[in-house]
Amino acid sequence: MNHTPKRWIRLGLGAALIGTAGLAACGGEGGEAGESAMTAPGVAGAYGEGGEMGEGEGGEGVAAVDPAMLLPVDQRAAMIASEVTVAAALARSGQLDDAAEHLRIAIDDIRPGGLSRLVEKGFDPDLIESAEAALSDGAAPDEIEARIAAAEANVAEFQANAGGDPVALVIFLVKRCENAYRAGVSFSNEIDDPILYQKAYGYAVTAQEAADRIESGDASGLQLELRMLVLMWPSIGPIAGDVPAPPSTFLSQVSRIGLELSTFE
Repeated sequence: MNHTPKRWIRLGLGAALIGTAGLAACGGEGGEAGESAMTAPGVAGAYGEGGEMGEGEGGEGVAAVDPAMLLPVDQRAAMIASEVTVAAALARSGQLDDAAEHLRIAIDDIRPGGLSRLVEKGFDPDLIESAEAALSDGAAPDEIEARIAAAEANVAEFQANAGGDPVALVIFLVKRCENAYRAGVSFSNEIDDPILYQKAYGYAVTAQEAADRIESGDASGLQLELRMLVLMWPSIGPIAGDVPAPPSTFLSQVSRIGLELSTFE
């Protein structure tokens, strides 16, 4: 039996005011590489999860493309920050195994050929590996917190050094958030893939943080809508046993964000 908490009813009433533009692009469980409901200036197509569109292993005699080389450093930094964000939230709520998995995801697809450009911007993968080891080995809570905090601080510095246009980063992250949520949560309002549901949270929080760095123009509307997006999860993060926001409510909120983004040139 499906259960829709009052918080989703309240959010749904507000989101319904802007229509169901998000639903039009969501005809089923298309995975994270599916079409995105959010539209904004200067964006051509959605990015798939776990690799970027249009690239792959290639045929005989063609070397595999390093995923870390397919994105600008600022986008790679945002992706790593998203994984560390969700890992930290999960670790602090006691979900150590899932937290460790997100730390592994943060660096697993970075090959040596792409790592050097990230290190040049201050990224220290050893800190993420250290935090993952603490979680996997069942270290004391104080030790886990210290290593998680060290990884968070390093990733924050890495993002600052990587720079990037915050509006473009918001677009990039919200697209990934939407695709992860659509793949992780079914239209019967059940979590089909907990990791993707959790990843969507990390993208949402990181997008909100990117929006907070927008200095030009009136960003207050966008910042508000991104805060509302983050409220799709409990305040402590994507904890086990949570009832997810209905996809219709989530996609309507994404559409509201798209409308705010359309005001930026």
